[in-house]
Amino acid sequence: MSSSIGWIDFSSEHREKVRTVIDFLKEKGVIDELGIGVIRDSFADRMFPGISTIQTRPKYFTLTALLLKDYAENEKHKRRPRSLERYLEDEEKWCRISLVEAQQESGREELGIVGATFGTRKDRDVVRKPSSIYWNGLRQFGFFSPPDLSLSEFGRRLGDDRHHLHALLEEKGDDRGDDHDAVDQSHRIRISTPTVPDHYWETLSIELIPEEADFLRSKITSRQPDSLIGQILMDNAMMDEVLQLPDGAGYDDFSELPFIRSLKSEALRQTVRHARDFWRLMEGAHIRYNCLLQELVGTSELKESFEERWNDWHNRLPEYLEQWNTDFMWQTVSAHGSRVKGSTRDFIDAWLEQCRQGATDIARCDALVKRQEIHNKGNRARLREANQEGINDWVGLDGLNYRFSEVWQLIRDIRNAELGKGGNDA
Repeated sequence: MSSSIGWIDFSSEHREKVRTVIDFLKEKGVIDELGIGVIRDSFADRMFPGISTIQTRPKYFTLTALLLKDYAENEKHKRRPRSLERYLEDEEKWCRISLVEAQQESGREELGIVGATFGTRKDRDVVRKPSSIYWNGLRQFGFFSPPDLSLSEFGRRLGDDRHHLHALLEEKGDDRGDDHDAVDQSHRIRISTPTVPDHYWETLSIELIPEEADFLRSKITSRQPDSLIGQILMDNAMMDEVLQLPDGAGYDDFSELPFIRSLKSEALRQTVRHARDFWRLMEGAHIRYNCLLQELVGTSELKESFEERWNDWHNRLPEYLEQWNTDFMWQTVSAHGSRVKGSTRDFIDAWLEQCRQGATDIARCDALVKRQEIHNKGNRARLREANQEGINDWVGLDGLNYRFSEVWQLIRDIRNAELGKGGNDA
């Protein structure tokens, strides 16, 4: 069974808003059958604000800011200036082609180039541009002000209010320590960018150059100092500890790093721990969900395998509950303005209560899971009797990574640039 989302395409601003919502609803294409993604995103927002799972390389933060500055300073002074939307369409395509050509010349596989599958083609390009993908991060890291503008509103402000162009601020390297945006009470547009060499565009690479790495690190630590990513970027030892994790490491491995226990903020330590234990507890619900699916439309072999996984989870349950605090979880969700459907909140509370009671009432556990999937998926719920189709694999979430992969890439690229390294073998 497949599903899709459609909308009437009224404007670029409308498209931007809808795509943003869709992006936040998904994580690497895995369907959230039981609707716990809103909790995942609240924890991720607390630890790693400005980062999303559709980001690829941190280069696009500084690259996008430089393009916007160029548009504001130069494009609007032309006799027939392009709209910001058309400008970005042209220039981001040029950047994609330049990055792919640089990758081909180097002989390295430069992962993370947005639209790399189109190669150097000029007649086709990605629908979702880097400027749109990275816009929320640019806002949260203070690359421009006012910080509450959408990309479409930003373009209109530049196009409609010419006095904003004359007030444009180009923050150079020496100005990074002065938080002009925070004290400016006007509505003037200000764009912060790193100072880059004259040959920057001729030698464009997906890797950060030192000036970009220093600037990006400064932006994140000054604007998000109390977040986990802000704390890590303040300390080289923490950065190196993260980068020493083995290939394939995920959030669970990251949460056990020694520096986590030495974080000065108890609330941040609790957030890291609760994010880890939230999945450990909710994994049981997803195991029961897959047991039910196999019993309904699966195979006895897979059903037996998932029941064994349930038994392993059940044996570890007391450990998962040792430091768990449900109120702290809901406080985190509330603090980040996340809206949780009443049925989802009831399900999570009821499931956690079953965990506290030892999760021995399997019939009750299964009933909670079935009801939640139907509430969450409606007529598309797989556990509805009418939706009979063979299932021969795990369905739904099988872990929560809280954007750690994207955070690791950001830390890696910043550290490599600072140490003068480059390429995939760095």
